[in-house]
Amino acid sequence: MSVEVRPIEEEDHGAARQLLTERWTGPEILLDGQVVDASRLPGYIAIAGSEVAGLVTVIKRAQEWEILTLDSLSRWGGTGTLLLDAVVKEARDAGMKRLTVRTSNDNLDAFRFYQRRGFRMERIAPGVIDKERELRSEIPMRGDYGIPIHDEVLFARSL
Repeated sequence: MSVEVRPIEEEDHGAARQLLTERWTGPEILLDGQVVDASRLPGYIAIAGSEVAGLVTVIKRAQEWEILTLDSLSRWGGTGTLLLDAVVKEARDAGMKRLTVRTSNDNLDAFRFYQRRGFRMERIAPGVIDKERELRSEIPMRGDYGIPIHDEVLFARSL
């Protein structure tokens, strides 16, 4: 089935909120000690037939854009790449020179995904996830591969 990627619209809020709740325990994401409602951010939604197939949300700053969430519901199907490509194109069209994304130290799939698409590891922030867990107890202690989750890793890509 083909996937259509389009900008998030107000009518997508409920679907975005549901996806973020299923994948992230809720749309409220901690970033630098602040809570950000990812369901209200700009970005792109992927639709396959009548179903949501993925979502990417973006924080647009003056000097760089940051991907806050990127989720594809069909792993290895290309939806994540389509969503990322849409963000990259929009960022370039807006004159942005840099795109960043953060993930936890255990997220090997994200490490692979972003590095294969031109992102480079730029910074490791030790203990950031431990501090966030003090505020949000639902953050797990271990990731998908049994790796203890402690640190935040920043990836960046020049555009």
